[in-house]
Amino acid sequence: MGEASGNASVCRNCGALVASKFCPDCGQSTAVHPLSVWEFFHELISHYVAAEGKLWRTLALLTLRPGRLTLEYLAGRRARYIIPLRLYLTASFLFFAFAQWGTTFEKGSISKADLGDDDVVLVAPAANKPGEGTQAAPAETTRASDAQQFAASSLPKQLEEMGFDKCLQAGGDCPLWKRALAPAMRNLLRDPERSMERFSERFQHSMSYAMFCLLPIFAGLLALVYHGRHMYYGEHLVFALHVHSFWFFFALIVAAIPGAGGEWVGWVFIGYGFWALQRVYGGRWWTTAVRGTVVSILYLVIMGLATAALTLALLST
Repeated sequence: MGEASGNASVCRNCGALVASKFCPDCGQSTAVHPLSVWEFFHELISHYVAAEGKLWRTLALLTLRPGRLTLEYLAGRRARYIIPLRLYLTASFLFFAFAQWGTTFEKGSISKADLGDDDVVLVAPAANKPGEGTQAAPAETTRASDAQQFAASSLPKQLEEMGFDKCLQAGGDCPLWKRALAPAMRNLLRDPERSMERFSERFQHSMSYAMFCLLPIFAGLLALVYHGRHMYYGEHLVFALHVHSFWFFFALIVAAIPGAGGEWVGWVFIGYGFWALQRVYGGRWWTTAVRGTVVSILYLVIMGLATAALTLALLST
């Protein structure tokens, strides 16, 4: 703490006079000292993971009572729950981190038993016996070598058949989008496995940012179909953050449970969204269904266009 005045002291955070354990203006504790590892985890668990913490209250309301968490926030009851943006960022981070981890794990889990009879690796000896010529070539996979040689020999013909040969030539007559895509197409035909692996990694990394950028658009669609409610745009954005948070958490659980996917997953996404709409915005169920359908169709179209644009951008760089 700062300089004391009688029994009072000065808060290091906001400069207010403090006569108790906590600052009356900003709430910071007067016992300011570097946290030990144990104190750090204790604070984390007590504030977010403990039964009386924000995490379980927030998740219970988010999952069991669609739309209720938004109503609580709009009514001003906010301190007891995790704020919408932090909740969304947590859900999004966990989902995409698990997706990336799952992809990496699948790549590393390929064993020799997964290879077919045609995938036998032929290893040349390290060196010939004395008098039998030069040293042998390093070890190589016969099928991979043959595939690479075939791809290299047929690459010009494939590019010509697809109309990309002129795009790789300086001054060639080629549309702008096709010229931007030509190098990626050449790399794809030359080494399909490596190109798709690189594209998949970049796509997963970029998709989390793309979804975050789509949030304001989703809120804008809500403001459009509910323009007669005279609600602030920020209120629609809070609803969008909460609904997307549930979708990410639910998708994470489904992805973490082997064999848990199915057609019913899509119905849960749709049902939760419509239920939350009805609870937050009110009105008759049939009007909610109409408005929700309009928002869903427009949002899916925009997501499709955004995904296509992201794919083209990643392939052209």
